[in-house]
Amino acid sequence: MKRLFLAILIIGAVQSAGAYNMKELGDSLDAWAGFNLGCVPKVKVTQVKSNKDLLWVYTNKVLSCLSLSPAQVTELRRKVSIWVFGNTRGKVTIYSDGFEIGELITDRYKSRPQAQRYPIPNKGQLGQSLNGQYIALWPSHGVYYNRDENRWKLQRATMWTTVEDLYSTAYAEQISRALERAGATVIWPRARYGKDEAAAQIGPSGYPRWAEGARYWLEYQGVPDSVWNPVTDKNDPLKDSVRNDYLDDLRCRGLWVNWLSGGSVVNPNQAGQHIPVTACLAVHTDGYSQEGDSLIIGTLAIYSRQDNNHRTVFANGCDRLLNRDLADYVQTQVVADIQRKYAPNWKRRQLQNAGYAESRYPVIPTLLLEILSHKQFADIRYGMQPAFRKDVARAIYKGVGRWIHAQTGTEFIVQPLPVHDMAVRLDNDVLHVSWTATTDSLEAGAAPNYYIVEVRENGGTWQQSARVKSDRYSFNAKQGVRYDIRVTAGNNGGTSEPSEIITACRNIADRPTVLIINAFNRTDGPEWFADSLNAGIRSYSTAIADGEDGIYIGEQWEFNRALDWISDDDCGWGMCYRDRTGMRQVGNTHDYTVLHGKVLQQLGYSFVSTNSSALDSINGDYALVDLICGREHKNAVPAFGTTGIPTLVSGAYLGAIPRASRTGEVCYEGITCHLATQPNPKRLNCPDPTGQIARKNQQTVAYFKDSGVPVAVLDGNCLTWSIPLEACDEFEQIYRKSIETILK
Repeated sequence: MKRLFLAILIIGAVQSAGAYNMKELGDSLDAWAGFNLGCVPKVKVTQVKSNKDLLWVYTNKVLSCLSLSPAQVTELRRKVSIWVFGNTRGKVTIYSDGFEIGELITDRYKSRPQAQRYPIPNKGQLGQSLNGQYIALWPSHGVYYNRDENRWKLQRATMWTTVEDLYSTAYAEQISRALERAGATVIWPRARYGKDEAAAQIGPSGYPRWAEGARYWLEYQGVPDSVWNPVTDKNDPLKDSVRNDYLDDLRCRGLWVNWLSGGSVVNPNQAGQHIPVTACLAVHTDGYSQEGDSLIIGTLAIYSRQDNNHRTVFANGCDRLLNRDLADYVQTQVVADIQRKYAPNWKRRQLQNAGYAESRYPVIPTLLLEILSHKQFADIRYGMQPAFRKDVARAIYKGVGRWIHAQTGTEFIVQPLPVHDMAVRLDNDVLHVSWTATTDSLEAGAAPNYYIVEVRENGGTWQQSARVKSDRYSFNAKQGVRYDIRVTAGNNGGTSEPSEIITACRNIADRPTVLIINAFNRTDGPEWFADSLNAGIRSYSTAIADGEDGIYIGEQWEFNRALDWISDDDCGWGMCYRDRTGMRQVGNTHDYTVLHGKVLQQLGYSFVSTNSSALDSINGDYALVDLICGREHKNAVPAFGTTGIPTLVSGAYLGAIPRASRTGEVCYEGITCHLATQPNPKRLNCPDPTGQIARKNQQTVAYFKDSGVPVAVLDGNCLTWSIPLEACDEFEQIYRKSIETILK
């Protein structure tokens, strides 16, 4: 009775929200959140209660979408006390999305007790890397069959020469490789190109299987139909959409993970694969946009506190708020790295609890990451840069690695960056290889402590030749054998990407040596333009992929800024053709010295190669200097004195006449060569062929068939091509003839 009386007194003392102006309090909270954290949505106060110096403030979900440190939580409580009481003595409790904001402080700021951490599988193998970890990862969407329209179609709008369905695969491929170099095993529910030959085969859609949604790949792989074509239960909000391919594609990804992990939420009696998957990553881009060319939308992270059965714990009893920890680690890393390296004004969007199928279905820690807005002009201009995508992928790998090691309380070491300044020289019968380590400006601990040198002979299989501590290596060369060489940097966290490939050969003794210089280091996005009425990607400009990718689907054809999105098939400004959907595109494969070296080997020449960054000057008695410029910008190619040495120079920007050919057909000493002017899966492309102006005493030796403009000019013993020879179908023939032209 006494306790009941006390409770009645307390309840009676609690004041209603009417004692405070909730709108003004909400505005103050909104200003604080926006100033400190760049939050876009508006904070609203729904209720305020007080009892003397005690204050309870209830808000909408916005504050729960922020990554708050303990210091920020303390600061916010003090601010609210000042706003309401006029002093800092108030004891303030703030709720958002059903949580007191102190509960939402993630493990990134305050390590959880061991009992609350996620039990990492195979943690005994982990070391300082990701050894023993299985990561489920997938890019967004994919081509699907629309039953209402009776056709196969992409799931998102086609804009800026790409589409989210395929654009996201470029990130997913890079993330996968980074995780694998750290020792993890990465598995996809979608077909992964360059891992399974079947992924390149044409699927039921008429597109390659890697371009299709996960539903079709899982069916093709023999996964039970309860995973890729589930009958939804009565509690599922998608219950009215049974047998809908679009929604099946979203649901099947999480169901596949659960099936891999040992069971199925669809059929508990159906055995799974018992693969100890540690975490899931769904890689997306977002269609949200706002007006303004320079306005960046930024990166959104989504997690689900509740699973598909409304449970707030994983099967092992751990709280699903661990999803929030994973999301915070990755989002923080991505935003920080972009801000430091590319855009200081890059936005951190919400750390959002939402019930999306891809984050809700999996019964292990899962993150759905919206890297950027594929519709926003400012975002996608960064996103079309291969280097940006690679750095974002590396950031995601780092975020995942740091979350995993936070669960075990162990140190995580970031794998090194690839080496540069590759060079090989020939001294009698010994090849001397050298390189330079790359410093990671974002990660001081990512320095290499060893290097793996790999060699292949005459285009055979790669073999590890040595593991060394220094930045050089020498070995004996057999006569007539072409050696292709690459170097990988390593540390306790894993290994880097392999370096570019250089090549060398000790051939017939009476033939002098050829020096091949690779000056083509560029990867790049397409060329953009903008004025008050129109903006977009120039029609004659295409990206230079880092290696290859499959994101280009066709030229942009709608440049009118005033046209807004109506539907994915009529998306207005930025709309592009789709004629190259599903086609891979070769960019800078970083192995063009090998392409040249093969021909020189056949001709009986000895040769060595070097990157232009490793060469200060040209010294030595060379039969020929072969300078490969590819699609490198002309002003980025170092000038080397080759007085008296026959020289072959080729590159896309060495001419003075832009757009000198539409067909790319070149006439050269009685043959017609075909230059690739569009992205394609076989070779480098040159979308804007340039021509030359032959000066006095210079000889035109090749010209464009459709315009008659010179494309190759001989000046003494120096032959200059204003196209990349590597983009020609008849490369070997044109390269042989070029050498003959110079040396005859």
